[in-house]
Amino acid sequence: MNREFNKEEQTENRPNEKYPYSVAVCFRGAGKPYSFGTYHTDLQKDDWVVVETAQGDEMGQIVAEPLNIEMYGLPMPTKPIMRKATQRDHEDYQENLEEEKAAFRICCDEITELKLDMHLLSAQYTLSHDKILFVYIAEQRVDFRELLKRLGTALRCRIELRQIGERDKAKMVGGIGMCGMECCCTRFKNHFDVISINMAKNQLLALNI
Repeated sequence: MNREFNKEEQTENRPNEKYPYSVAVCFRGAGKPYSFGTYHTDLQKDDWVVVETAQGDEMGQIVAEPLNIEMYGLPMPTKPIMRKATQRDHEDYQENLEEEKAAFRICCDEITELKLDMHLLSAQYTLSHDKILFVYIAEQRVDFRELLKRLGTALRCRIELRQIGERDKAKMVGGIGMCGMECCCTRFKNHFDVISINMAKNQLLALNI
């Protein structure tokens, strides 16, 4: 599979870059939109774009019309939209989805063999396929150094293991609250505040679990 991108299609992320437009982009598995800067005026809602993130190049979907930063007094985005997603980007994206399933199974098998007390939730490649992120939950801190070595040998790319909390898990997998509705963290909450004992008592939650 050819993973080389045309560098001329990409927008360089120069320090202190001032973009005229801010664009809200959502990624799979993340309900929160993130802002990216662009000079392009032909971007529209529902377009798929390739953006630069801290994790690497990612493909996401524009969820709102681009806004003029100066007109609306918006904060300046620090990362750029690199280009509209090409046919090759879409093909790589779909291939990654399939290969993530295999990587997920490999990681689960290694966790079982090493008898690690952790529960794997997801596996996700960057668009360029040079890094994979495994998300998991665990009651205690896990020593996964041997797991990292085995995964690196099996998958031949950079590996990141990220532990998340129960509310982040609920946001990923969904669920029904005691009110009978879909969990707030799945529907709309993007930031989780600290929960006090009184809050838990008010919701009739068990405190000794």
